[in-house]
Amino acid sequence: MKILDDLFSFKGKVLILTGGAGAIGSAAAQLFSELGATVVISDINEEKVKKVAADIQSKTGNEVLGLRADSTDEEQLHMLVDTTVKKYAKISGLLNNVGWGASTSTFGSDTQKMVDSYKLNTVSAYNLTKFCLPYLEKEENASVLFSGSLVGTSPSPEFIEYSTAKAGLLHMVKSMAVVGGPKVRFNSIVIGSVDNGEATLEAGYTPEMLEKINNMLVMKRRGLPREIAYAMMYLMSNAAAWVTGTQFLINGGGAYTSKMPT
Repeated sequence: MKILDDLFSFKGKVLILTGGAGAIGSAAAQLFSELGATVVISDINEEKVKKVAADIQSKTGNEVLGLRADSTDEEQLHMLVDTTVKKYAKISGLLNNVGWGASTSTFGSDTQKMVDSYKLNTVSAYNLTKFCLPYLEKEENASVLFSGSLVGTSPSPEFIEYSTAKAGLLHMVKSMAVVGGPKVRFNSIVIGSVDNGEATLEAGYTPEMLEKINNMLVMKRRGLPREIAYAMMYLMSNAAAWVTGTQFLINGGGAYTSKMPT
């Protein structure tokens, strides 16, 4: 249908996506490539990000560029932006997707660990957005999207570093939206428990924990990376042209506990 093409086509768009070698990042990169975008994906794992880019390009037939970039290094973020502009002459949208955090108890962290988490999950998105902004302001319906987390919106004493950094990210995006309108839109997705494969286990979860989470959720399962990518698609699309400064919650209905337990 033409109306769907008008709303959800990304042909002619050049998108940068960080954390592109991860489960959600690679799923989003493939979806936007399927929708016609030229996608530049970055990741600290050079071998993996280049493989992901090549695999997606072979599936969709649209160009995907994989670049190694440490999102906590400003010079490498400059390189990411400069390489994209030099090759494609523009940046139409940015997905600040990179982020990670291991389980750390409330008083089990220290200064360096707290700062490192903030640099990865919050400051990296601030810097890359700032570097992309002059190019985004030239584009129609330019959009910047940030991957937040449910732990950044509710008490999360088991993830004190990660949750604090993600809470800061969500607040930062609201401020960016105020100064960005009407030229550039800024939105966040607040992501619940997602099946990220090995990354979930590396964060401290066990299979038994994950099974309990599945049983707690209204939908009785964790989300899939592709389902998160669909939410990203909407917020980056023409269908969301009047949406900015919002937090899009996608969590399978969340966990429910009866108010009258047996």
